[in-house]
Amino acid sequence: MKTSHRILKVCTVALSLCGLILFQNCATSSQDTPPETCTTLDCTTLKYSLFVADMDGSNVSVIKTSSYQDMTHPRVSNDKNWVAYTTYNTTNGDGCASLDIGYLNTEIRAIQINGTGDKRIIAPLANEFNTNSYWIGTSNEFTYLSGPVASLKFYRATVDASMNLVSGPTLIPVAGTIPVPMDPATHSGTDKIVFPGLYNPGSGFVKSIFIMNLSDSSNLVGLSLGRDHAGNVLTCTNAACTNIMENDPKVSPDGSKVAFMRQAPEAGANGHGFHIFVVPVASPLNEVDISYSAIGADVLLNDALPEWIDNNTLVFSTIEIVSATNYSKNVYTMKSDGTQRTKISLPAGYRYSDVFPFTDGTGKQRLVISAEKINATCYQ
Repeated sequence: MKTSHRILKVCTVALSLCGLILFQNCATSSQDTPPETCTTLDCTTLKYSLFVADMDGSNVSVIKTSSYQDMTHPRVSNDKNWVAYTTYNTTNGDGCASLDIGYLNTEIRAIQINGTGDKRIIAPLANEFNTNSYWIGTSNEFTYLSGPVASLKFYRATVDASMNLVSGPTLIPVAGTIPVPMDPATHSGTDKIVFPGLYNPGSGFVKSIFIMNLSDSSNLVGLSLGRDHAGNVLTCTNAACTNIMENDPKVSPDGSKVAFMRQAPEAGANGHGFHIFVVPVASPLNEVDISYSAIGADVLLNDALPEWIDNNTLVFSTIEIVSATNYSKNVYTMKSDGTQRTKISLPAGYRYSDVFPFTDGTGKQRLVISAEKINATCYQ
């Protein structure tokens, strides 16, 4: 990868280290995020990146880099000109503001796909989420998750062609029987929104995937019932369901099925890390673990963050864990039955997590990807 390719917003100082000519990227928005200081001229800067690549991993270009702010959940706008994404503002001891610390004090930003025009859409608030933006249909409207942890809610907002907020945020109500909804994702072809949430059917809390009409919150249907790969129902041991993670559902382009990720309890013969499941919309509670045949019950192997390329193909992140600090994240594709599992060849030296497929203005299928440079130190 050419590290300077398409990095359009740069400081005036070039770095000539490690045998490469690099440019320190700066956030230069006038009214929101202060620019990086660019005082640390070292080849381990530029820790976080947003990349664009062809579907096979070729023709990689950089949209944005940051030495201290993680950037996740990239979503390409319907006009193909912008990428909305989540960025983080709470730092830890080394100065990094990352997903590892959590979603509090996050904001939603947008940057043009050529790397220019970076701006804030939804401002950060201390101790609140602002994340997981998802475009609605073919409009300039998007949904997102917002609020303090105890009372997360869905909102919709509209921007103009330059990503200036013109209306909203407007609350999207969710039935009171679901106290904590999360990770909303709209469907481009129908009036549907899918999301995970907790509910109590009378026998204790269960975490499920739900689908409902976006326009009026009607026709709420539970699609999953917290089962492991062997079909055993996974009942939460506490009201927060912290022993079961069921997240990031996405509806297939034809609306017929939903893919999502689930982490079962890491104990017993059926314990496993994150796996990807697929459930037919017309046949709730019949989800299938499509990861199990490839990665088994090893809790150190994880499939996460699925997105649909077409009605039968998913792109997702695979995480291989050696220790808390030694792990890899790579991008794979597979069919919706778990077959034809294929790694996408992206530049080495990064952990790749959130990935979003899109068709560009020429009709070519591409990917926008968030990445973290391995062993890079965080600088401000």
